[in-house]
This record gives sequence, C-alpha cells and structure tokens, in this order.
Amino acid sequence: MKVILFSKNRHKAKEIQNILDNAKVYIFSDFIEPFDVIESADTFKENATLKVMALKEKLPKEIIQDSILMSEDSGICIELLNNEPGIYSSRYANISDLSNKSDINNAKDASDNENISKVVNTLNTKQIESSPAYFVSCVAAIKNNQLLTSHGFMYGKVVNKILGNGGFGYDPIFIPDGYHQSLGELNQDIKDYISHRFKALNLMKIMLK
Repeated sequence: MKVILFSKNRHKAKEIQNILDNAKVYIFSDFIEPFDVIESADTFKENATLKVMALKEKLPKEIIQDSILMSEDSGICIELLNNEPGIYSSRYANISDLSNKSDINNAKDASDNENISKVVNTLNTKQIESSPAYFVSCVAAIKNNQLLTSHGFMYGKVVNKILGNGGFGYDPIFIPDGYHQSLGELNQDIKDYISHRFKALNLMKIMLK
C-alpha cells in the first residue's frame, strides 16, 4: 500500500507508517512542490478533508492512480482553557485573538516549544496546575476516488510543567489517563498503542481493506 501524506513532517509520516504496518508512506513534497492550505474550517474533520482534497487536485493523475491520499488533522483540547487550542493547536502561539477569523487564518504554524510555552504560561497566569484534556485526531483518505474519514481520541490531563523531551507537539505536558508519565516520557510502543492517531489510523486501516 502506497500512501501519500499531506504533511511536511517526516516524523509524522514515519509514525503513520509504523501504525499502518505494510504501508509505504511518503510526504507529498516527495512528488510535487510543497504548498499550504488555509485550514479555515471549524472542525478537525473539515480541515482534514480540505487538505486531502487539495492534494488530489495538485498531484498528477499518474501518481494518484496507484496511491492512497491521506491527511490528518489533530489537536489538543484543554477543558479549563475553554477547550483551547483545539483545531488551532499547530499555530496557537501565533494567534493573538481567537475570536478574530482573519487573525486565525493569517497565523503560521508555531514551533512545538512556542505552543507549549503559551499553554504553560496561560495555565500559570490562571494559577492552574493541571486540567482535564484530550487529543483528537481525524484522518481523511481518498482511495479509488472515495473519501473516507475516521476519528480517534486520547484522554488525560495537561500540566503546567514540561515532563520529558520525547515525542513532539504537546506530548511533554500531557499525561494520559492510567499513566503517571507524560507522553514525552513514555516509550514509543506505549504511545502508539494509546494515541489518538493510532486509534484513528487503526479504524482507517480497516476501512481501506
């Protein structure tokens, strides 16, 4: 199974390849010049769909015909921060006003450290040591011209300090339910088994058969 992923992140491609077993996962810039899509929708599913449809439009037909196109939109929702950053997780640190659609659409992705720092600083400003939180992943795929989507969730809590230096994104400040270590401290095998992305991709794997 050949998968072309709408992502510039080879780390994510490798993680997806591990979960999909026999798949060979490429990032889209292996085939065409990289481009951006404004994630202007209001849900993870709609944003994932926007990206995979854009990929279908841009890729040459001869590449598409023997490939599965895939995108993934994910983020973290922190209960005591009004479920922020949610769908804006990747650019959270660069958004000054979440009520301003123009500000949101013009914001570029921030680094993991910048996004984590914003969450930690916001929690500390509000004197919150931890908050219930959950990760969401939506995977969208096109196979034989058919659009498929799946969701996965991981529940736990966010804390106001960095724990470990593994993983990526918000991993070092998220402790999943049933564990005492953050995702930044847990080994990859455990993370793969409990992660929101693993759950969404496992469902997608069934749908792609």
